[in-house]
Amino acid sequence: MRTSIQLKIIMIYLSVIVIVMMVIGTFIVYKIEERDYQSIQTDLEKIAAEMEVRLNWQTGISNSEDIKNKMPILNENHIYILDPQGRVTLGTNADLQVGDTVKSEVVIRAINTRRPATAGIMHFANKRTGPKYTDHARPVNDPITNEITAVIYVSASIERVYENMEEVMKTISLGAIVAMSITGMFGFAFSKMITSPIKQLTTSAKKLAAGDLIKRIPIESNDEIGELTQSFNYMATQLGNTMEAIISEKNKLEKIFEHMADGVMAFDREGVLIHTNSICYEMLGALNMNHRFDYIFPKLGMKVSFDELIEGEGAVVAEEMLVINGKYLSMHFAPYVSAKDEPDGLVVVMQDVTKQQKLDQMRKEFVANVSHELRTPLTTVKSYTETLMDGAIDDKELAMNFLGVMDKEADRMTTLVHDLLELSRIDNNQIQLNFRKLDIKHLVEETIEAQTIHINKKGHKLIYETDGAADYFIDGDGVRIKQVLHNILSNAIKYSIDPGTIHIKIFKGSDIAICIKDTGIGIPMQDLDRIFERFYRVDKARSRKMGGTGLGLSIAKELVELHGGTIKISSKVGRGTTVTLHFMPSAI
Repeated sequence: MRTSIQLKIIMIYLSVIVIVMMVIGTFIVYKIEERDYQSIQTDLEKIAAEMEVRLNWQTGISNSEDIKNKMPILNENHIYILDPQGRVTLGTNADLQVGDTVKSEVVIRAINTRRPATAGIMHFANKRTGPKYTDHARPVNDPITNEITAVIYVSASIERVYENMEEVMKTISLGAIVAMSITGMFGFAFSKMITSPIKQLTTSAKKLAAGDLIKRIPIESNDEIGELTQSFNYMATQLGNTMEAIISEKNKLEKIFEHMADGVMAFDREGVLIHTNSICYEMLGALNMNHRFDYIFPKLGMKVSFDELIEGEGAVVAEEMLVINGKYLSMHFAPYVSAKDEPDGLVVVMQDVTKQQKLDQMRKEFVANVSHELRTPLTTVKSYTETLMDGAIDDKELAMNFLGVMDKEADRMTTLVHDLLELSRIDNNQIQLNFRKLDIKHLVEETIEAQTIHINKKGHKLIYETDGAADYFIDGDGVRIKQVLHNILSNAIKYSIDPGTIHIKIFKGSDIAICIKDTGIGIPMQDLDRIFERFYRVDKARSRKMGGTGLGLSIAKELVELHGGTIKISSKVGRGTTVTLHFMPSAI
C-alpha cells in the first residue's frame, strides 16, 4: 500500500516524540522512585539507630515493659525487637507475634554479617506485582563478647511510592499526548510546506507526460525544494518549446505527407502498416490495401520479401514496376533504422509514372511516324530518280510523269517539315501571335469563300447559319484562326462521302461557338480520345492518299488553346463528325 510522504514525515515526528518522551519519562520515574525509596529507607535507618541509642542494653532490662516504653512509634513504621535467632521478642504491630521467626532477607543478612542491612529497591514495580513493605535490620552487639544480643527490625509501607509513581506516569502520559498532538499539528504544517510543492511538481509532471501544457509553478522557498521547482519550471518551459516545435513539424509533415503526389507507406519491424496517405488507396485500390506488407504486395503479383528488404546492407533502395488497372506505378522500397542504428521498418514510395510511360510511348511512335512519313516519299523520289538515271529520262512523257510524282512527294515532305516546325515552335513557346480585335464571322466567311471551289468540286452542299444582328468579335491572330478554320473545313470536305452536306453555324452565348458538321465517314468511339495526338490517323492508308500528315488537328488544338479557347469533336461512324470551337468574346 502506498504511503504518502506527508504521512511519513508526521509519523517520523510522532515517533521521535514518543521515543523522547519514553526515555525522559523512564528517567524521571526511575529518579523519583529511587528518591522516595531512599527517603523511606533513610527514615528506617534513623529509627533503628535512635532505637539502639535509647535502649540501654548494657544496664539490662528487668521486663519487656521497660523496652516498650523506650520504643518510639513513628507514623506507619513497624518496629520489632528480635533475638539473635530472628524471633520476635517485642513488637509494635500485631502482624508478627512474639516468638514468630522473621525470615526477611535483611534480618538474615544482618545476623550473618553483624552489620545493618537494608532491603534493595525494586524499580518500576506496582501494587500488584511489587512488595508492600521495605525493611531494615540493625544488629545490637555485646561490646565485650561482640556477640549479637538483639536485632532491631524496622519495616514501612511503600504504597505511597506506588501512588506517587502512578501520578507521575499519568502526568507524563498526559504530557506525551499533548506533545504528540502539538507535534502532529506542527508536523502536518511542516510536512505540508515540503509536500505541497512536491505534489504540484507531481501533478504537473503527469500533465506534462500526457502532453498537456502546464502553468509555471510558483517558487515559495529558497531551499532545495525551491531549486527543484525552479529547475522543473525551466525543464517544462524547454520541453514545452520543444513539444511545440515537434507538433508544428509533425503537422507540417502530415500536410506534406497527405498532399504528396506520390503514395507513401511505412511499415514497422514486424511488417505492420503504421502510416499511409490517401493517394495509396487511389493508386492500389481500397480492396488491395491491408494492414500487413505480406498481404499487400504479393497479392499484387510482386515478388518482394519484407525480410530481405529490411535486412539489406546500408540504405539500399529497391525499385520495382507495377502495372495495375492500366496505371504504371514505380515502387521504391527503402529500410529505415532506429536510434541504435538497427533496422526498424520499411518505407514504400509509389510514383504514378503512367504519363511518363505514355509520353515515352508517344515519343517512340512520333519518331517512328516521322521516319515512316519521310521514308515513303524519299523512297519514291529515290526510285524515280534511279529510273530516270537508268534511261527513262529519254522518254519525255514518262520523265515528266516521274518528275510530277517527285514534285508531289517533295511538296508532301515540305508540308510535313513545315508542320513539324510549327509544332516545335508551339512546344517551345517560340510562336508569335499578333493579337487584335477580330470579327470571327468575317474570318469564317473568308474561309468558306476560299474552300468553295473544293466544296463544289466534291459536289457537297454547304449550309451556313449565323445571326446577322449579333456581333462576333474576339481577340486573336487572324492568320492563325484562319489556319485552324481551313484545316477543319478541309477535313470536312475530304472525309465527307460524295455528295455530302457541310453545316456551319456560328452562335453566341457566354462565349462564341463555331460548329462545323459534316456527313462524312465518322470516327470510331475508341479513336476520339486520341484524335488530337500527333501522326494519329483513324484510317492511315486513306489519310495518306488524301495528302494528310496526321498533324493538322494537333496544330489546330494547340493554336485554339493559345487563344484561350477549346476544341471539341463528336462523331458517329457512317453519320459524320461535328467539330465545335469555343472562343471568349472580346472585352473591348
